[in-house]
Amino acid sequence: MDIMIIRASIRRVQSAISVLHGRRAKAGLARPLSTLASLLFLGGAIVPPAPAFAIEPGFPGQEAFLTRAIFADGRLWILSDAGTLSSVTEGQDTRVVEALPEKAFDLCVFDRHPMVITGADGPEWTLRRRAEGAWSVAATIKAEGDLLLAMDCAANRVTLLTTRRLIDLDRNRQNTVMLSETLSRGFVSAPYGTPDQFFLGINAGEWGGGLRRIDRHSGKVTVIEHNATGELCGGPLNTSCDPVTGIVSVPWKPGCIAAAVGLVHFRPHGRVVEVCGDQVKRLFYKPYGDKPSGGNTKGDEPFSAVAFFGLTRDADTLWAVGIDGIYRIGPDGTAQVVPLPRFKEIGGINLSFDLPEFVVVLTNVNQRRSISGAVPILVPRR
Repeated sequence: MDIMIIRASIRRVQSAISVLHGRRAKAGLARPLSTLASLLFLGGAIVPPAPAFAIEPGFPGQEAFLTRAIFADGRLWILSDAGTLSSVTEGQDTRVVEALPEKAFDLCVFDRHPMVITGADGPEWTLRRRAEGAWSVAATIKAEGDLLLAMDCAANRVTLLTTRRLIDLDRNRQNTVMLSETLSRGFVSAPYGTPDQFFLGINAGEWGGGLRRIDRHSGKVTVIEHNATGELCGGPLNTSCDPVTGIVSVPWKPGCIAAAVGLVHFRPHGRVVEVCGDQVKRLFYKPYGDKPSGGNTKGDEPFSAVAFFGLTRDADTLWAVGIDGIYRIGPDGTAQVVPLPRFKEIGGINLSFDLPEFVVVLTNVNQRRSISGAVPILVPRR
């Protein structure tokens, strides 16, 4: 096991124990644990994480373990890690479960309509699109022994990422590129495609995750990271310590992307970074809590910082959702923050339609990878 990961785990726990009686966040976000729970976790901190499977066995309450959420056809569409797809219409207090022939693996918006990929563990996968109130089959793809990792929808094509291949589906054509290395199956929290590159943000919770870039033409897989301080878990982007939870293009810098980092594990940890080629720099962070540093820092950042769990953009604005609000971030690294809205429980899921630009929904899925409460997903209304 990587000793850097072990040391990072122990350091986080030791620092967290000193502030276990800090304030609790609203709506169950970033809840501190008892000293006993912290010590129990410290005893098991060097146990490696179990493999993360995309579709989990069902159990009561799993509807809140959400992996994706989109807004399309006038509804909020939500996908659980048990493969259940459901929707909520604004103004209605019911959640409607979709009757698909197979479990859904991933979800995105294509041409303003919902698109899902089903049959993740079978010999072939089925791409299904919903339009005019009905689901139709858009394509079938042979698994060829691969495991499915993620799906991304762009304006004119759908991209599937497997453990060995990158598959582009453009109308009736399928173009496949073999990857330069086999990828492990895990939770790809943020797939994002450009014409020449495919990015995947990996959320392994306490165990980091980081950012990968795949060349669409050659299939070369590159790890994107940078430790400016040389310290354990030093940023701005550290594969062993930083879960990447959102990726979007930078509005004011063509060819560059922004990535969100977010982890709630005893204390929150996060930032937003800018990636241009292989260059990584911190774009924004914010100390968290009344006494944000707690007497400890990581380089020039406090140990406690707002954790971010999604990014989106409009024409010239970058939006990030953190555990304490929605941030409008400018090119100079300054931000304006809007508090998180009041949530309403509908069908076992806490969500809000109160904001004009976004729907906000809470997910518990990060509890599989870290000791945390619910965290927000930001869903653009477009």
